[in-house]
Amino acid sequence: MKNSNILLTIVCMALLFSACKTMQIEKPKESYLPSKIAPALSELPLQVELDVKKLELAINKKMNGVIFEGNNISGKDLSLKISKAQNFTFNISNNVIEYRVPLKVWSRFAWKVEKFGITVGDYYEATGSIALTYKTIISIDKNWKLVSKTSSSGYEWMEAPKMNMAGISVPVAPIANIALSQCDQLISNQIDKSLAEAVDIKKYILQAWTEAQKPRQVSVENDLWLRITPKDVYLSPFTTTGNKLNLSVALYAQIESFMGTKPATNSAVALPVFKQINRPAQQFNLNIGADITFVKISEMAKKQLVNKTFIEGKRTITFTDLNIFGSEGKAIFVADVIGSFKGRIYFTGKMVYNSTKKAVEITEPAFDVKTQNGLIISASWLLHGLILKQLTPYLTYPVNDDLEKLKTDANLIISNYSVMDGVSLQGKLNNLSVINLSLIPGALRIQANITGNIALKVQDMKF
Repeated sequence: MKNSNILLTIVCMALLFSACKTMQIEKPKESYLPSKIAPALSELPLQVELDVKKLELAINKKMNGVIFEGNNISGKDLSLKISKAQNFTFNISNNVIEYRVPLKVWSRFAWKVEKFGITVGDYYEATGSIALTYKTIISIDKNWKLVSKTSSSGYEWMEAPKMNMAGISVPVAPIANIALSQCDQLISNQIDKSLAEAVDIKKYILQAWTEAQKPRQVSVENDLWLRITPKDVYLSPFTTTGNKLNLSVALYAQIESFMGTKPATNSAVALPVFKQINRPAQQFNLNIGADITFVKISEMAKKQLVNKTFIEGKRTITFTDLNIFGSEGKAIFVADVIGSFKGRIYFTGKMVYNSTKKAVEITEPAFDVKTQNGLIISASWLLHGLILKQLTPYLTYPVNDDLEKLKTDANLIISNYSVMDGVSLQGKLNNLSVINLSLIPGALRIQANITGNIALKVQDMKF
C-alpha cells in the first residue's frame, strides 16, 4: 500500500512537472521543391501597318516629270509628250489599291483641210489633261515578298485638247488610246516596282522574329525575365482601317517568364514559311509569378492569432507567436503557445487557392510527426485535432490586392517591352487566373495565367 502511494505521488509529480515544463520539439527540416513557372503557348500578333498616304508620297517621289515622249507613233504623223500633271492619289480597300494618275498630254499632229479643190495642211500642237486609273491587287508570296499586280481600269479627260481653228478636229480618241498604250505598262511596272521596293515586309518580320527570341529583363524590381520561343507563323488577309493597310501576322510561340535568374538563350529558330489563316490571332497568354513573403503572411496571421485562446474541454492554449517556412512542398507553421500546454509546436498544411474568396487557405492541417511524438506523452489531447480545425480559418490569406498588383505590373512590363527599334509590345492584359501555388525559400509563389489583347506592332514602316 505504501509503495502504491509513493508511485501515485511520483506519477502526479511527473504530470505536474510536464504541465509546467516548456516542451522542446525538434524543428522539421526546411526544404523546397523546385519551382518553375510553366510556359504558356500563345499567338502573338505582329501588326504591320502601312500608312497609305506615306506610300502614296513615296511613289509620287519616284515618278516625276516626263513619263513618255515619242514621235511618229504607230506609224502616224503624231508626236506625244506625257508628263505628270498632279500627284497620284490612292484609295485602298483590303488588298486592293486604286490609283488616279493625272497626266498632262502635249501632242503635235498633222492636219489637212480641203475646200474648193484646194488642200491645205500644217502641223499643230494641242495640250490637254487626262487621268488614267489603275487597280493593284496585293498579296504576300512564300518568300515574304509583297507581290502586286497592277492593271488599267480606264481613263477620263480632265481637259480635252482643244483648237479654235475652224474645220480642224483634234484626234482626241487616238491621243487617249496612244497615251494608254504607251503609259500603261510603264506606269503599271513602276507602281509594282515602287511597292516592292518601298514595302520590305520580310525585313520587319525577320527582325521581329529574331529579336523576340532574345531573353529580356522586363522588371528590375522583381528580377523578372521574359523569353519568347516562336514555333510557327500565321498570315491573315489584308484589312484596311481608314488610310491604313493592315497586315496581320501571328507568331505562334512559347512564352516563358523567369524570376531571379536570366534564362539561357535557346537555339535560334529559323523563320518558317507562313501558314494562311482567315481569322485574327487568338488572345495573348502569359504565365507569371508573384512572390508573397512568409514574413508578410505571418504578420497577417499574427494579427488574427496572437493572444487568441482556443478551448478543448477544460484545457486551453493561447498563441503568442507564429511563423512559417516550407518543407517538402508543404507549409510548416511554427507556433509558440501557453496554457494547458506550453512550448513550441509545428503543424503542417497544404496551401490552396480559393478562387471564390480570392484567398490562400490551409487544408489538411496536421501536426508534424515529431510534434505528434512529443504530444503523445505530454499533451495527447491536442492530437484530437479539434484545435487545429478551430485555428485554420485564421490562417486564410486574402490575395486579391496581390493579384491586382500582379496584373498591373504585367501591364507595366508590356508597356515597356521594346523588341527592337520601331517594334514593341502594345495592348493590355485583362483576365487573370491562378494556376498553381508553390513554396520557395522565404515566400509563397502564386503562379497565374494572364490573357489579353497584346501585339507586336511596327510603329512606322520606312518607305
